[in-house]
Amino acid sequence: MSYTLHVRLKKAEGALVRLLGQIGRRGYDVLGVRAELSADKKAFDVVVDFEPFMPVPPAVQQARPAEVLPALVAKLIEVERVELRGPGSPAPATKAPAAAPKSKAASASAEATADKAGKAGDMHFVDNE
Repeated sequence: MSYTLHVRLKKAEGALVRLLGQIGRRGYDVLGVRAELSADKKAFDVVVDFEPFMPVPPAVQQARPAEVLPALVAKLIEVERVELRGPGSPAPATKAPAAAPKSKAASASAEATADKAGKAGDMHFVDNE
């Protein structure tokens, strides 16, 4: 079952490589990547199609839940916004509003909220500014 991750990523040296490395190292198979430079040329809008993969024996044969990935990706310093769309999820009608800058305590609270897994197909937002 494949999922789609939408990421707003500050344009920085190695940012795209770090994003894809984080996804691959955490137990997810990247199926496709699309990246476009924003109009102001300061950020990338990245769409990553992925699916969790099964570990090789003798590890426990249970794939990592896709709902965990947004919180993991949000820890990268260049990530401004993360959105997970599950199979069959409709595309959003509007863009997510830009959030005001947050303190470290508010960021930690947002990450804790993102860690609470929902059911497949739910949309999860993590703003990291």
